[in-house]
Amino acid sequence: MPIIDIDGIQLNVRERGEGETVLLLHSAGNTGAQWNALGDALGDGFRLLAPDLYDCGGTSAWPYDRDMGYDDVAQLLSPLLKQNGPLHLVGHSFGGGTALRLAAAHPECVRTLTLIEPGAYQLLQETGHDHLWSAFQRVMDNFSDAVAEGQLDTAWAQFFDAYCSHVGPWHELPEPTQEAIKKKTPAQMRVYGAQASNPTRLSHIRRLACPTLVVHGQASQEPERVVCELIAEHAPLGHRIVVPDAGHMAPLTHAPEVAKLLRQHIGSTCTRDRH
Repeated sequence: MPIIDIDGIQLNVRERGEGETVLLLHSAGNTGAQWNALGDALGDGFRLLAPDLYDCGGTSAWPYDRDMGYDDVAQLLSPLLKQNGPLHLVGHSFGGGTALRLAAAHPECVRTLTLIEPGAYQLLQETGHDHLWSAFQRVMDNFSDAVAEGQLDTAWAQFFDAYCSHVGPWHELPEPTQEAIKKKTPAQMRVYGAQASNPTRLSHIRRLACPTLVVHGQASQEPERVVCELIAEHAPLGHRIVVPDAGHMAPLTHAPEVAKLLRQHIGSTCTRDRH
């Protein structure tokens, strides 16, 4: 699929395969290429659409002189969803938070929803898990404070400790890799701004109309695990599955296991639809 022009914004979309259409939304700092290994493991029978979100890959940088919000990202993706729906929607981390906003805004376009540790941390605050909300806020604040002090290595080392343990410690990365990642700092700051202002609440979760699979890693941190538990509990057709030995980046580190869950989730819904 070529780059799509949406009101002057260039949206780059990777497309592969034929069959059931699956829209895959990547985590912050990655691109649609994040899903390559999962696509390989998923096998035939699926048409995969993997867009790059703002500031990532071949998609335009955030163009406006204001903070970016989740609904801004969802609005960018809405034409792609509408043109290809109803489809199966998958989102990981920041992409998962965006998937929730899309599913809430366009329920008629979403046949199934799969959320892999989605960004929906305000649910912690809403349900009285204040210590977990504070823990996530500390991750954001520590990153922001280090950036403000010009300590980009410190900021990203803390980020890697929280979310990228599968890659290894920051200080062991090759210097060119570190420099490439540090160039993503403004984009990550925009992501944290969107996380802090995320409008998703339990009322949105309770209105989800489609079968909803919520996935988290066994070794993931408590805020992410509890967010998944809350969504699975309150989504009318929700259920939760834990990936053994996985952390936050399960779609990359445990692609075959996640692909199997996704195949089963989509397959069961397609079977019900035929009957």
